[in-house]
Amino acid sequence: MIYICVLNYANASDTLACCESLRRLTEQDFRILLIDNASPDGSRAQLADYAERHPDRVVFFPLAQNRGYAAGNNAALRYALAQPDFTYAWVLNNDTLVEPDALTWLVRYMAEHPTVGLCGSRLVYEWDRSQVQGYGGRYNRWLGVSNTYRDVADIPRIDYVIGAAVFVRRAFLVDIGLMGEDYFLYFEETDWAVRARGRYELGCEPRSIVYHREGASIGANAAHPEEKSELADYYAMRNRLLFTRRYYPECLPTVYLSSIVMLWNRLRRHQYRRIWMFLKLLLGIKDDRYES
Repeated sequence: MIYICVLNYANASDTLACCESLRRLTEQDFRILLIDNASPDGSRAQLADYAERHPDRVVFFPLAQNRGYAAGNNAALRYALAQPDFTYAWVLNNDTLVEPDALTWLVRYMAEHPTVGLCGSRLVYEWDRSQVQGYGGRYNRWLGVSNTYRDVADIPRIDYVIGAAVFVRRAFLVDIGLMGEDYFLYFEETDWAVRARGRYELGCEPRSIVYHREGASIGANAAHPEEKSELADYYAMRNRLLFTRRYYPECLPTVYLSSIVMLWNRLRRHQYRRIWMFLKLLLGIKDDRYES
C-alpha cells in the first residue's frame, strides 16, 4: 500500500484539487493521508467533509498546532509506519497536480532500483506546462544556495530530491528517520538526503509527471521572487544558516559573505524591514514574529 501525504495550510482549494487528481491515478493501491496544519480559515471543515465523503480513500489528520511542514507530514508518516501493509510514501505539496500514471512509474522505478531511498518526479510548472521546474537539485555548501537541474542527463548528480514530490520507501524511514522538524519550512529534503548519504541513493523518474504551482500556501514563486512573503524569506535565510552550522560549519564564513548579496537584493526591492530581519538572523537573534 502507498500512503500519499498531502499537507494543507489555509489553502483548501488547491489541496482538494490535488486530492482529486490523485483519485484519477491508474495505480489504485493507495490511500491519501490528508493533514490540516491548524489552518486559521475554514479549510479544516472543507477537508473533513471531503474525507467523510471518501472514507475508503482518505484519512484526515486535523492537527491542533501548526509546527511546520515536516511536523505536519511526519504525523501522517508515523501513521503509515504503523500500518503493516505500508510499502511506500509519497509526500506531495498541496499545490501539485499529478498525471494519472505518475504513481505507476514511481513504483516501477523503485522496484528496479532497490538502493534508492528517495525518488523524485519530473516537476513541471503548473502555470506554464512547457517549463520543467526540475528533476532534483544540487546544493552549494560554500554559498548555501541550491541549483535545480532541468536536464535528464543531470539526474545522477542530484544532491536532493525536490520537496514538492518525494517518493520514499518504508526501509528508508525506518533506517534514516522522519523529516527534521526544527526547520519548520525549507531544507527538510536537503537534510533528509544528507542524513542518508552512504546508505541510500537518490533517484528521479522523469516519466512520473507532477505539476507544481510552487509556493501557493506560503507566498514563494520562482517566477516572481520579489513577491516572496516575509515568512518564506525568513525561513529560507534562517535554515540555510541552521543547515550550514549542522553539516558544514567550515563553510559558515563564505555563507555569511554570500548573504550580503541577499541583503542587497532586499535593499534594491525596497524591502527595508527584511534587511533588519536578515541582520538579526546573521547575529543569531531570534525573531519572535515567526518563532515562539
